[in-house]
Amino acid sequence: VREAVVSTQSTGGFSPDDKYYFTADLSGYIQLFRSVDHTKIWEFDVGDVLWVIWHPLVPILLAGAVDGGVWMWKVPAFETKTIQLSTNPPVDARFLSTNRHLAVGYQDGTVKIIDLKSGEATVTVDTKQEITSIGVSPDDKLILTGTPYSAAHLLAVQAGKVICCLTEHPAGYRPVETAPSDSVEHIAFHPSRNLVAVSYTDNKVGLWDTTLQRLRHTLPHPDGVVKSCWAGEAQHLVTCCLDGVIRVWDVDQRETIAEVTGHRDQLLDMKISENLVVTADDSGIVKVFRIS
Repeated sequence: VREAVVSTQSTGGFSPDDKYYFTADLSGYIQLFRSVDHTKIWEFDVGDVLWVIWHPLVPILLAGAVDGGVWMWKVPAFETKTIQLSTNPPVDARFLSTNRHLAVGYQDGTVKIIDLKSGEATVTVDTKQEITSIGVSPDDKLILTGTPYSAAHLLAVQAGKVICCLTEHPAGYRPVETAPSDSVEHIAFHPSRNLVAVSYTDNKVGLWDTTLQRLRHTLPHPDGVVKSCWAGEAQHLVTCCLDGVIRVWDVDQRETIAEVTGHRDQLLDMKISENLVVTADDSGIVKVFRIS
């Protein structure tokens, strides 16, 4: 395990060619560094930022700002482009397999698939409920949006409409003010099966069948789950929990096969690359674990 302290940075990531990496904090201050010598070559302040991601294939950095704008910077020329299709915060975004289109979920419940070249929305769907997270199926046919109230809406991209609501609660459910949070924090489609992992703040991951539109299994946790990722040729699910523990699950057997410990604070994020897991906690500690 390797450890680093990253102060107030909330997210970061390497470019597709590993030549650059960025750090960004919640105030919207983004810094870009050369990987070879860690020299800072650029900085920018976009105001309050909700996410920052790299394009999957080319060194283009994208960010979602609370004013509704989606920013794009071409590295290293730093040509800037802003796509403003809403004044609502774009709370989450995922690339489609074309790598030219970006699915963006806005706080007001709207989902837009944006053509990044033209800056126009090719599909717009109103889920009519606040969005907290978004996921896109590997074939780009389905989008799942999370809500603050445990529900997730399944969208058909080509038809441009909501197919169903995936939830264990009755229609119109709203938790009482004193109830624990059950927000949908993260969505991870399986790369080859009709299965999606939905991470909730009420101490669980739900495995939903997208064809039958029903819950297959629930993976219980001792605290809220902020992220889950498929790993090991998608045979296993790795979950990132607020109790500071990374868990590796055999989803068919519904049991943990490994636990990765070492953090003393709440985990906020993780990224997986082959057999490496990079984790970040609320105290600013980043660790790199090797898993088999």
